[in-house]
Amino acid sequence: MNHDTNEEPIRILAPQGHPLTRRSFMGLAAVGAGAFAMLDSTAAFAKDSLGTLESAARKSMKAAGKTTNNLYLYTWGQYDNPTTFTAWKNATGFAVQIGSYNSNEALIAKLELAKGTAGYDIIVPTGGYVPEMVAKGLMLPLDKSKLPNFKNLDPKLLNFPWDRGNRYTIPKDFGTTGYIYDKTVITRKMRTWQDFADAAALPQVSGRVSVLDDPDDVIGIALWNAGVDWNTLSTTKLKAANRWLIKHLAPHVKSFDSYPGGTGGLVGGSYVLSQAWNGDARQAMEKFPKRFEWVVPYPTTEIWVDNWALAKGAKNVDTAHAFLNYILDPTVSANEMQYTGYNTAVLNVQNSLPKNLPQADVVFLTAAQRARMVSYVVNSSYNLRTQLYDDFKAAAAG
Repeated sequence: MNHDTNEEPIRILAPQGHPLTRRSFMGLAAVGAGAFAMLDSTAAFAKDSLGTLESAARKSMKAAGKTTNNLYLYTWGQYDNPTTFTAWKNATGFAVQIGSYNSNEALIAKLELAKGTAGYDIIVPTGGYVPEMVAKGLMLPLDKSKLPNFKNLDPKLLNFPWDRGNRYTIPKDFGTTGYIYDKTVITRKMRTWQDFADAAALPQVSGRVSVLDDPDDVIGIALWNAGVDWNTLSTTKLKAANRWLIKHLAPHVKSFDSYPGGTGGLVGGSYVLSQAWNGDARQAMEKFPKRFEWVVPYPTTEIWVDNWALAKGAKNVDTAHAFLNYILDPTVSANEMQYTGYNTAVLNVQNSLPKNLPQADVVFLTAAQRARMVSYVVNSSYNLRTQLYDDFKAAAAG
């Protein structure tokens, strides 16, 4: 293992998140956009478990080629377990440093502007943005000979349409979009997106409904409900979907909230029905398991994947691969999952998790559920979808 102090440090670029969310979790302060800050966790962690993580880090570094003695993580705010980096520092002798940005669009814009000179090695795009980034020459293919732990990934959670063969990406976290409701208020059984819209109109529910603050997921409600491919390019179908939303859902929406699981939303009673990502819904259910019900709706919904990848112009490719290989160790993966509440796509990772993991059925999607999920790929209808979403927001506010 060679730590060359003259080499540029490894840098990882990914978007900034929000507290207690899909990409932002408990116990850390958010990192300022564009800045790097030291992440050196003091969180309590079992000594033997930390030692296991350290062993995985040493093994990955030993197998790497020429490596550096710094690691810069530019990532969604609070999107990893701090102990993952504590163990890396203990094993390698150098700490992880971390910075962030605020969207996939910002990631793309920064890399385009830099033209391969941004100085980052690893990026974390959401799957639907990968084809655009590849087409623009912003990503490097992975060298899987340097990723022996790639074999640990579940084959059923690879090979998505946006990166066939996983030439450029490794799943970091994946999940789905559904909804959560308060069973003390909504007493009927809920299964479909039509049920979501019907329940929103109930007198005791109207005005206590939230939907995600995301154009694609909101218009997806109508497209999924109608059985229309949510990757459609049809202007007619997209406009029809938005008219349905404005008629059936807009009058009842209180907030556009991507993180409804906290005390200001579901837990505090401001919402009784919320479109949500499964990890955020799980937070509310952990607090009140008998009060809330989670639904992966019929007939169709989303599967999303955030991914590790290499940036064009990366100078520290061997160290980047060593870190990614470390992340794919089952013990490290389980450590990440306990913190984020999202599946990492490592096969049988639940065997490394506590047997009493709360709300495990919200984390681990069944094969039947996955069969009803479709991934989204950003396409030429992006601007139209954004405009339709703005129209829906205006209708809800009115």
